[in-house]
Amino acid sequence: MMTLLRSRQPKSEKLDGTATSIIRGGDNDNYGDDEEANKGNSKSFVERNKAQIVIILSVIFCCIVLAIKTNIINSTIINVTLVGGDAAAAGEQGRNTPNLETVKKIELAPMGSIIYGAKSKGDDTSKLVKEAIQSGFRHIATGGFHNEYNEAGMGTGWKESGVPRNELYLQTLYLAKSVNGYATQNCHLKDGDDSNVCPPAPDLSLENHVHLSIRSSLHNLQTHYLDSVLVHNFRAKLQPYEETLRVWRVLENYVDQGVIRHLGIVSVHDKDYLTKLHKDARIKPSIIQNRFHSNRGYDIKLRPVMFEELGIKADQLFWILTGSSGGKVRNNDLVRGIAEKKGVSPQVLLYSFTMELGG
Repeated sequence: MMTLLRSRQPKSEKLDGTATSIIRGGDNDNYGDDEEANKGNSKSFVERNKAQIVIILSVIFCCIVLAIKTNIINSTIINVTLVGGDAAAAGEQGRNTPNLETVKKIELAPMGSIIYGAKSKGDDTSKLVKEAIQSGFRHIATGGFHNEYNEAGMGTGWKESGVPRNELYLQTLYLAKSVNGYATQNCHLKDGDDSNVCPPAPDLSLENHVHLSIRSSLHNLQTHYLDSVLVHNFRAKLQPYEETLRVWRVLENYVDQGVIRHLGIVSVHDKDYLTKLHKDARIKPSIIQNRFHSNRGYDIKLRPVMFEELGIKADQLFWILTGSSGGKVRNNDLVRGIAEKKGVSPQVLLYSFTMELGG
């Protein structure tokens, strides 16, 4: 169970195509018939061209050393390196869809048990994210086209924290244009010709809107990969299933490329909806993020479906202290009595309880 608290990588210098210089030996027609010329012709090829061979071997050796050094530099940065655009299934935005070339893999951060949620932090986002990371948080959650997140601030915060990217788990949201909370203040992209691509055009297709959102998140978070992207729903208002599946199909391609590690969904308390998505998805949801709230029955009936039937890895709970459960903690003598007996605050007791629920 997880509890939600709410660069561009330098390209390695590529070696140009193999440059071959052919050094010709002397032309036999230029040799005289005298004894000295005949002696020259009787020498082996290696003896006659010793200097040229040494030069060629030296050049080859230098190229090999340079290639090895370049690979070492790449392999210590991250497990993938951006190499260009992939137009497949991207339409007019496809030319900008990141495509990845796998380099030597290094260990990446796991999901955290307690997550720092960067919602509603405004201009203080970078400072607070930096402080959260320096205090020990490694899983940080933000949102892309969402009016209550400063996604770029989170990117600045983790960069200034001094913690390497592969030791952090960075999570963001995808919001469709019709979802409550949708906004584009986080979109700062420009195309190569410096023409603005933000905000998204009103007639932009759903698939290309997903592409733009992922590009924007990579830019804002100053990274070449996202540890997880969650498809956002607002409270109990689920997006039409067919639209969610179209979004999911695009995100699956990013998982294939290594741009996204895990996929998830927000605010799904409907067993049938979640089961159908799991059945139809090629890449299954790893994460479900739901409110821990009395008006959703605390997902007691959904929990066995999520973990036992569907094998979902993480249940990220939020509104633990500020929702109805928080009020019960503040006003429940039994909870306060247990907390006092354990020597902890009611809030710590509730966090401990939710983390022990499983997931």
